Amino acid sequence: MIRLEYVWKLSGHKFDNLEKSIAIIPIGSVERHGDHLPLGTDSIEASYIAEEVAKKINAHLFPPIWYGSSIYLQKFPGTINVNSEAFKQYTYSVLKEIARNGYKLIVVINGHGGNTSLLNIAAKEAAYDMNATYIIIDWWKDVGKEARKKLFLEPGHAGDDETSAMLYIEGEDVEMKYAKDYVPPYIPLVSVQSPIIENYLYPKAVLGGPTKANKEKGKEWLDNVINDIVNIINDISKIIGKQ
Repeated sequence: MIRLEYVWKLSGHKFDNLEKSIAIIPIGSVERHGDHLPLGTDSIEASYIAEEVAKKINAHLFPPIWYGSSIYLQKFPGTINVNSEAFKQYTYSVLKEIARNGYKLIVVINGHGGNTSLLNIAAKEAAYDMNATYIIIDWWKDVGKEARKKLFLEPGHAGDDETSAMLYIEGEDVEMKYAKDYVPPYIPLVSVQSPIIENYLYPKAVLGGPTKANKEKGKEWLDNVINDIVNIINDISKIIGKQ
């Protein structure tokens, strides 16, 4: 039976005697997700996925980083935005320290799009400084793609997909009576950095159709996401093991 090790619960003696191989750390944000989802949705979802993946591959689970780069949604109450440079430097330090403690493969389950570019820079710097391997996974878009396309007609920030995932993970904290759909007539297909466009896309901190969500769709999607991540980690582990 695989025992999941929550690193923050271990005594120093137990940590010293662990065989260290793969570490997993979830990173999210605290920000507005419409009126129906918890402020911590991105961190809650990333933490759930990280824990489930860790169970399957006997990885060590590190505590989440709750706060992220949320500059576009900081106009909404409840959003806690971390300065981009501060976030990059902080995550770089954490990722570097995990490697310094003996882990050669560190997997980041990222739950927030605003973190993506900064995490990749931080991980690249840590990888070359520590001769370690980092996998950065934006779980909602990098994996489970076929399931997401099949299950959700109006995905997006606090949309059908994210709301379905939360209904499955922590449904008691979702207030569906306040869910409202919002799909703008035009959604850019490329990266656009502009406060004007962000205000256009997120006038109510929602992008998608949350009223169409249900926990059954959430479970099916998350199961596919978790399986895909496990396969990616196993593939990368084999390559590392041959070096």
